[in-house]
Amino acid sequence: MSKNLPEPTNSEEVDLGQLFKLIGNAFERFFRFIANIFIGIYNVILILLIHFYKRKVWYATAIIIGGAFGFIIDKKSDKLYGANMFIETNFNSARQVYENINQFHQLANKDADSLELSRRLGVTVGEAAKLKGFYIEPDIDDNVIAEMYSAFYSMLDSVSRVEMTFDRYKKSLTNYNFNIHRIGVASTDKTVYKKIEKAFVDEISANAYLKELVEINMLNLNKKDQALLKQVQKTDSLVDEYLKIRINESQKEPIPGAGTTLYMGNAESSNLIVDESIIIEKRLELEAQRRQVNTDKILQQNIINVLAGFPDSGYDIKEWTDKKKFVFPIVLASMMLLIFSFLGLGKYLDKQSKQ
Repeated sequence: MSKNLPEPTNSEEVDLGQLFKLIGNAFERFFRFIANIFIGIYNVILILLIHFYKRKVWYATAIIIGGAFGFIIDKKSDKLYGANMFIETNFNSARQVYENINQFHQLANKDADSLELSRRLGVTVGEAAKLKGFYIEPDIDDNVIAEMYSAFYSMLDSVSRVEMTFDRYKKSLTNYNFNIHRIGVASTDKTVYKKIEKAFVDEISANAYLKELVEINMLNLNKKDQALLKQVQKTDSLVDEYLKIRINESQKEPIPGAGTTLYMGNAESSNLIVDESIIIEKRLELEAQRRQVNTDKILQQNIINVLAGFPDSGYDIKEWTDKKKFVFPIVLASMMLLIFSFLGLGKYLDKQSKQ
């Protein structure tokens, strides 16, 4: 059968040879391109090293002078301190808090209005002048976002559930959707934070509507607590009466098939005396509701709750980019490089113009 197979013609062999040659040329050009990139990078690095080596005295002088001037300026300038406070917002008050924080930042950082800051924060004008900025951001926890998404997802219909993915929900959240936020204050006085804390908390939550909402909410909680207390008292009375019946029945001579019946709520007449444990369980449930009301009173007695107040003193928040002893040497060395580059470019252009 091998004798019947067609033998490749010369033209087919030529075409295959040209194809393999084209593929080989393509790979060769590709590897040559990659090699040229590395050679170019190597040449640039070599030129820079030669440049710095020839002018090492100039660059060393610039770095020393810049470091000396920066060190002196850092010594004479005030240190910048910072401290954080963590708050929990109630009654959808996050928008009001953010607006008030932005206003404080405007007064401290841009307007430098120490008189207004002094009046609103209850500190001296000198202490207010040392406040340099107010900042706020939500304290985001992925676990909290997952819980929020789960609760939101359970309320959607089948069509909306397909469209609302976790990533889409996460992107749709704003700073106002979170309850816990971090507030930062920058100051050149590290002991001012405790002095402004109380007045600052009152100021950032100042809103007539929210204050009325807190008052009404506390009134409702007190009424709920009173109603629960009355139910507890009635339950106690019912338990006492029931125990008296138990005692009286225990003192009688038992008659087969006879017994005292006590109906509660929708209990059927066929039931015998209700077990007092049911009443006791009801009382425990009422007491649990009262404890929850007491917890709600604490959590909702203010527009915002301070989860973590300012520390007794601030801490250094300057980054290395804020320190002149690092910035000045870099700036002067960069200026030297720029000057030498312009000089070299000028010589090159002169040489080209003369050719």
